[in-house]
Amino acid sequence: MGGRAGLLGLLRQLGRWRVNPARYGVALGVPLVVPGLALWAAVAAGAPVPGWEPADLLQVAGSIVVTIVIVGIFEELGWRGFLLPRLQRDYRALPAALIIGLAWFPWHLPELVSDPGQRPLTPFAVYIFSQSVLLTWLYNSTQASLPVVVLFHAAFNTFTKFFLADLQGSPYPYLVAWWVVAGAVAVLAVAAVAYAGSRDLVKGAPRPAH
Repeated sequence: MGGRAGLLGLLRQLGRWRVNPARYGVALGVPLVVPGLALWAAVAAGAPVPGWEPADLLQVAGSIVVTIVIVGIFEELGWRGFLLPRLQRDYRALPAALIIGLAWFPWHLPELVSDPGQRPLTPFAVYIFSQSVLLTWLYNSTQASLPVVVLFHAAFNTFTKFFLADLQGSPYPYLVAWWVVAGAVAVLAVAAVAYAGSRDLVKGAPRPAH
């Protein structure tokens, strides 16, 4: 769609990394804090305290780098880079984000079917739709910066997997952890809408045209 110019315009979004540094703080801080709170809640619900080694830090760093590449190429270039701007031509930012959620959630169905214990269905659905709102807010508030969006998505995947990995043997605490993740992201999504408005999800400025 759009020929060579459309393709170059899509790929050009990957180079929009010069944004307010606070956005990078959000993109790394929120994905770190939310799963951390979920782990604390799981331990309070009876899960064992995980034992980590210094080498785990290298594993997390490596996982983020790999996930950035995978998420950047196979997901966010499509969801936020391609689909979101087109939806926002006809819809407000909030409905556009939720429509993407309708496509993004089934995207994960192969994983949910092959390993149903990894991501509990209902809290994961809440998480996906809420995170779609947060990613739309990040995208619009950075004038279509895909690097920030990709970092947020990759960091959330990585830290959630790391903090919750040892909980799968404890079904109830694991479910508690996932509901904390889903609930926290939902609260943040509601806060983003309340702060920036549902029309553009940008405070004091129009959303990006493309």
